[in-house]
Amino acid sequence: MDTMSLTAKYEDEMIAIRRHIHRHPELSNKEYKTTEFIREKLTEYGVEIAEIGMKTGVVAVIRGGKPGKTVAIREDIDALPMKELTGLPFASENDGACHSCGHDIHTTVLLYCAKVLSEIREELAGTVMLIFQPAEEHMGAGELVDCNFTQVAKPDAFIGLHVSPEIDAGSIGLKKGPANASNDFFNIKIKGKGGHGAHPENCIDPVVISGYVITQLQTVISRENYPVYPGVLTIGSIHGGTVNNIIPDYVEMHGTLRSLDPDCRKKMMAAIDRVVKGCAESMRGTAEVEWEIGVPPLVNDDSIIEAVAEAAAKTIGADHVSYVKNPSMGSEDFSVLFPKFGPGAQFRLGSGNNEDPNSRHGLHNSKNVFDEKCIRTGASVIIQYARDFLR
Repeated sequence: MDTMSLTAKYEDEMIAIRRHIHRHPELSNKEYKTTEFIREKLTEYGVEIAEIGMKTGVVAVIRGGKPGKTVAIREDIDALPMKELTGLPFASENDGACHSCGHDIHTTVLLYCAKVLSEIREELAGTVMLIFQPAEEHMGAGELVDCNFTQVAKPDAFIGLHVSPEIDAGSIGLKKGPANASNDFFNIKIKGKGGHGAHPENCIDPVVISGYVITQLQTVISRENYPVYPGVLTIGSIHGGTVNNIIPDYVEMHGTLRSLDPDCRKKMMAAIDRVVKGCAESMRGTAEVEWEIGVPPLVNDDSIIEAVAEAAAKTIGADHVSYVKNPSMGSEDFSVLFPKFGPGAQFRLGSGNNEDPNSRHGLHNSKNVFDEKCIRTGASVIIQYARDFLR
C-alpha cells in the first residue's frame, strides 16, 4: 500500500493524540506523564521499548523483516514555561506550561511513524530507531549520549523535523548544509574599585569599562568572524551598582554567541575572552569570562536532504517542497546527535495557513495555533523516507 493511503487511515486518531498531548504539556526533564503516554501507545502498536536508563523520554526500535541498515527518527517532547493564550478547546490545562514550540506535533508525528512502520515492518530491510527526546529546550540530547543510546542500534542516518509557522501546512522546507546555529552562553564579571560617585579619580569604574566592553565585543562579529558564516553576539543582561552616587566594585553581564560554522565558533569564543580581558585591563580593571558550552551548529547532510525531497515528491507532491534560503540563528540540540553519531538532517514542517492569522505568530508565541494538517504531512514524508532507506 502506498504511504499516503497508510497514513490516511490514522489521521483522525493522531489528531486526537496530538490534542491530548497539547492539553497536558510538561516542562523539560519533567515529562513523566508524557513519557508514560508514549510508552502506552508504543506498547499498543507492538513496538519494542529499549530500556537505557533515561529518566524521561523513550527510545524504541522496530526490527524489519530483513536485515539491513538503521534509520533513527528523532523528535522532542517537552513544553515551554509560558501560559497558553490560544483559546483552543484543547488548550493547556497545566498553568504555566504550553506547547508553543510545537513539540506536541513532533511527538505525534513520531507516534504516527511508529504505528505505520510497525504495521509494515515485514517489508523493511533493517531497523527503525524511534527517539522521543526529553528537554530539547534545555539541551536534553546530552542525556541520550550519557545513556549510550547507540547500544540499541548504531544509526546509519538520522531524520527529524521541526514545525515552521512561516511555511504553509501541507508543505515542507528543506535546507542543505548549515540550518541552525550553535548556542553558547557566556558570563562576564568586570572588576574595578568602588567608591564615591563624586570622586571617580579614586576609583576604577567597572560601569564605564562595561560600556566599552559591550561596544568592543561587536567587533568580534564585524572584524573577527568570517563574514560568509553569520554570527550573532547578544548581551541580554547587565547588572551593577545599587544607587546613583556609588561607583560599584563590579559589574556582571550575561550573553549568548551563535554561529553556523564550528571553526568560526571556536575563533569567536577565543576573541571574546581576549577582548573582554584586554579592554578591562587597558582601563585598570580586570575581567573574568565563564562559558556555558551549548550545542554545535546543525548541519544537514546534502544526500539525506535530497532523499527527503524524493520522499516528499512521492507523498505530498514536489509542488509542496521548497528550499529554504536562509538558515536559522536559533539553536537545535538535534545537532548533538549528528554528524557525531552518523549523518542526518532535519527539515521544516509547514504549520501555518493564510485563513488563520493566529497560525503565523511564530514559535514561542503563546497565541500561535498550529494547523493540524501538518501532522499527516510530516509523518508521510518521514515514513516514505524510512521505506526508501530500508528497501
